[in-house]
Amino acid sequence: MLKKISLFIGMAISANAVAKGGVSPYLPLNQVPELEHNIQRLLAISKDTHIMSKPYKARDIYNVLQAIRYEHPDLYHTLTYQINPYIQTGTITFAKATASVGTSDKILPNQRGQTTKTNLAVEGGAYLNLGDYFGASVAGIVNEDGVIPTQSIIYMGFKYAQLDIGYREHWYSPFNNSAMLLSTQAETTPSITLSNVEPITSFKIRYDMFISQMTEQRGILKNQRVENPEDREYEPGKPYLFGLHTSFAATDNLTISLSRLMQFGGGPRSVTLKDFAEGFFSPGSKDNVGEDDTDDANFELGDQLGAIGVSYSNTLNSVPYELYGEVALEDTLGGGGGGRNNAYSFGLFIPFINKNHSIRFEHSNWQALWYANGIYLDGNRNHGNVIGHWAGDEHDYEDYVAAKAISLDWNWQLNRKERFQTIFRALKNSGDQYSTSYEVQVSYNRKLARPLWGAKSWGVELYSGKDVYGDSFSKLAVIANFN
Repeated sequence: MLKKISLFIGMAISANAVAKGGVSPYLPLNQVPELEHNIQRLLAISKDTHIMSKPYKARDIYNVLQAIRYEHPDLYHTLTYQINPYIQTGTITFAKATASVGTSDKILPNQRGQTTKTNLAVEGGAYLNLGDYFGASVAGIVNEDGVIPTQSIIYMGFKYAQLDIGYREHWYSPFNNSAMLLSTQAETTPSITLSNVEPITSFKIRYDMFISQMTEQRGILKNQRVENPEDREYEPGKPYLFGLHTSFAATDNLTISLSRLMQFGGGPRSVTLKDFAEGFFSPGSKDNVGEDDTDDANFELGDQLGAIGVSYSNTLNSVPYELYGEVALEDTLGGGGGGRNNAYSFGLFIPFINKNHSIRFEHSNWQALWYANGIYLDGNRNHGNVIGHWAGDEHDYEDYVAAKAISLDWNWQLNRKERFQTIFRALKNSGDQYSTSYEVQVSYNRKLARPLWGAKSWGVELYSGKDVYGDSFSKLAVIANFN
C-alpha cells in the first residue's frame, strides 16, 4: 500500500510538471508491445484525440489519458502506471533482452531491418528533461550486427514548436501494422524535426516535418533520363529525404491527415531552394519528366510520395470501434505520363470486444513501381530496406510488382499478469514467379511476482510461415523485460 501511495504522489508531482507545458520525450515505437497496445486502445475510445503520426509524445498521451479516468478506470490505472516513467524529470524508461534462434533469413516486419537470423538483441531507452524547454533521450537496439538508434535525440523548444535533432523515427500513417509512406521497416537516419507538442486551435492541428540524409545509394542518375537505359549514367551518393505530416479534426470523431515525402538530390544531382519549392508546390511538373521534356539533367527533382488519411471513431451497441483509410500516391494522383501508381488501404480496430480482447484488421493494395524510381537505383530505401510498408521488401530487389497485403491482430489479456497476442499476415504479389506468403506471430508474456535474474516479466514468441518464394521460415524467441 505504501508503494502505491508513493507512486501516485510521485505521479501527481510529475503530472504537475507535464501540465506546465514545454517539450516532451517520446514513447517507444514498435519496442514495448503492451504499452503501445494500451495506447492504441486509449486513442480509439477517447473523443477529440486526433493523433495520426508516431512516435507519440508522452505529454500528448498523458493529456488524453485524463479524459477516460471515470469511464475506463482499469485502462486508466494501467496506462497511468505504464507511462509514469515518461513524465518524470528523467529516468530509464524501458530495457529488455531477446535471445532467439531462427531459420532462413526473413526480414522481420517493422523491425528496422532485423531478420530471423538476429539471435541476440538488447533494447532500452532513457531520457532527461533539463527544465521545460530542453531535454535529451537515448534509445536503441544493440544486436550482433551493431547499434540501431531509435529515439536518440536532443529536443528543445516550446509546446507549439519542438525541435528534435538526432535519430528520431517517423511513422506517417493511421495504420498500426504497416505504413505505405514511412515506418520502422528500415533503420532511421539522423534528422532535424520540427513538430508541436500541443494541438493548435479548436481544429486540433498537428504537424511534423523533417529533413534527413539517407544512406548511400549504389547509383543516382547523373545525366538526362534518356530512353535507352544503357545510355544512362549513374554515380553513388546519399539523397535527402524531406517529410511533412499534418492532421486536423474535421469533427469530434473524424480526423483527416495529409503526408508528403520528397526524396531528392544526392551524388551528382544538385538541388536549389527554388527547385525544392517548385517540386513541393507543383510535383507533377518536376517529376516523371521524359527525355524530350527538358535538356536540364537536374530539372527533375527526384521522387515524391503523398497520402491522404482519415480516421473515424465511434461506438455501435456500446462497442467502440475505429475505422480508418488512406489513399497514397506517387508524384500525382493517377501517376505521371498517363500511368497510375497509387495505393489504397483501409483498417478496422475494435479496442474492446470485451474487457480483455481487442482485434484489428488492415488491408493494403498498391500498384506496380511503388518504392521504385528512375533516378535512384535503390528506390525509396534506407540501409537496404524500403522506408514504408513491410511487404515492399518481399520481392526481388528490382522487381517492384503490384501487391495486396492483409494483417489480423488479436490481443488477449488473460489476467493482470498474462498477455497473449497473435498477428496473422498474408501477401500476394503480382506475377507467376511469386507464391502467396503467409505468416503467424504468436507471443506470450507473464509478469512475475518477484524478479528473476533482474527481469520483471518474461515472454516467448514464435514467428513462422512461408515467404513469397514458397520457402518456410521460423523464429523462436525468449524475451526478458527489466522495467
